[in-house]
Amino acid sequence: MPAPVQALLDGRAPTVYVVLSSSTPQLLRAVVQRVRAAGPRVIVGATIHDFGPVDDPGIVVAGLLPSHALMPQVDAVVCMGGQGTVQTAMASGTPLVGIPLHPEQELNVDLAVRQGMALAVAPRHAPGAAMTAAVQRLLADGGFRQQAQRVQGLYAGIDGAEQAAQAILDHLATHDSQADSVRAAA
Repeated sequence: MPAPVQALLDGRAPTVYVVLSSSTPQLLRAVVQRVRAAGPRVIVGATIHDFGPVDDPGIVVAGLLPSHALMPQVDAVVCMGGQGTVQTAMASGTPLVGIPLHPEQELNVDLAVRQGMALAVAPRHAPGAAMTAAVQRLLADGGFRQQAQRVQGLYAGIDGAEQAAQAILDHLATHDSQADSVRAAA
């Protein structure tokens, strides 16, 4: 973790991780300002954007960050709703505000909303007061954190990589068995 990012993870004030990879640089800058207006410190994962200079000590702009290590340490995440980001927030017990642009992102954010751990903000409202209000609500209402931790508990003890590997092996075994049957019939 870069030192400036680590410095904001001291627990002295609420901290929000903003990662909007599939947005424009303008939307990213506007959302960061609206999140900051809600009061928390902000860590910006500006993975593909040139964010530009920042003169606010409560905002740290970084590049690619290890989300699996960062998310358990922040109070909330603001994201577009991509599968990896939403699943990492769920596995980390971290509430989120989603700004979905695409159907896949809408589905992911909706799942988190239905679980009670997230709020959705339409992209056209993200650069405005709706974003500030959503972040304020997420940070003030402990129910979002409780639900995120409940969802995290659903992930505990499940080895997704092992299950995925087993599903592949099962599929291959079925496919090989079917191929053997076709060869035998020929």
